Amino acid sequence: MNYSMAEIRAFNATFQTGSFTRAAELLSVSQPAITAQIRKLESRFSGPLLERFSKGVRVTELGKRLYLITQQYHDLATAIEALSNPRISPGKMTLKVANASSVVFMPLIAEFSRRFPLVTVKIKSVTTSECRELVLDRAVDIGLFPLMDEHCELSRFAFSSHRLVAILHPDHYLAGKSALLVRELAMEALIVYKPEACTQQLLENVFGRHQQNVCSNVVVDNRLDMLEAVCHGLGIGFSLEQDIRPNPRFVILPIIEATDKVIEHVVWIKNRRGLPGIRDFIQVAMESCT
Repeated sequence: MNYSMAEIRAFNATFQTGSFTRAAELLSVSQPAITAQIRKLESRFSGPLLERFSKGVRVTELGKRLYLITQQYHDLATAIEALSNPRISPGKMTLKVANASSVVFMPLIAEFSRRFPLVTVKIKSVTTSECRELVLDRAVDIGLFPLMDEHCELSRFAFSSHRLVAILHPDHYLAGKSALLVRELAMEALIVYKPEACTQQLLENVFGRHQQNVCSNVVVDNRLDMLEAVCHGLGIGFSLEQDIRPNPRFVILPIIEATDKVIEHVVWIKNRRGLPGIRDFIQVAMESCT
C-alpha cells in the first residue's frame, strides 16, 4: 500500500497545528487540498486519524501512533539538509522544550536564545515523568530533567547535580540546626508531592533506607505550592537544593542521610541529534559546563 508524501505532510501539519486552516497556511496550500489528502490517508485505515470539531481537530490514539512514525520523515529530510550544510545556524524556527527545573535550566535557555535570536523557544514546565514522555512522543525537541534510567531511544548529557534538602518555616523549632536527621523529620508534619514526582520518590527512598515512613496530611502538585504551604506553617517541605533560591520566608537545611546526588540532564531522541536547533542546544549546554 503506497502512501504519498503529500498525505503525510498534510497529516503532520494538521497534527502540529490542530486545524486544517492553520495546516494549509503552514504548507502554503489550500484548505481543501489538506482535507483531501487526509481523507485519502484515512481511507487506508480501519478507524479515523482525526476527530473533527467546529473549532479544529483532535488526534485519535491511532493518529498519535501514526504521527510517531511519520514525524521521522520530516526529521530525516531536515537531518539530510543539516548534513549537507553543517555550518548553517538555525534560522526562524521553533524549538520545543520540556522543563522540570526552571531555576536550574533557565540560564541555559537564556544563553541559547541569546546566541540564536531567530529561534522561538516554547517551554513546557512539567514533572520529570511528563518530560520523559513528551520527549519520547516527539511532542518536544529537548527535555531538561533527571533521566534516572537509560532508554534505548534517548541520549542524555549531565548538566548539573544536587541533593535533597528540607524546607522549614523560620519559626520552626528545628530551623536553627545546621542539618537534619531522617528520624527527626519523620516525627514532624510533612508536606509531600504526588507519588510520581521525582522529589517524592527521593524522599521515599531516603526514609525507606532508614526504616521510616513518609506520612502527611498535605500533598501538593508543585514546588510553588510547597513553599507557600511551608510559609503558612503547614509543615516541612522538600526540594532539590538548586531548585530553591534563598528567601527570608523559609530556611533550607541539608538532610544528613540524603547523600545521593540527582543529576539534571539535557535529553533528546538519539536519531534527532543532528537536527538544527536540537544540535545547537546540545552544543550550548556542553559549552556551559566547561
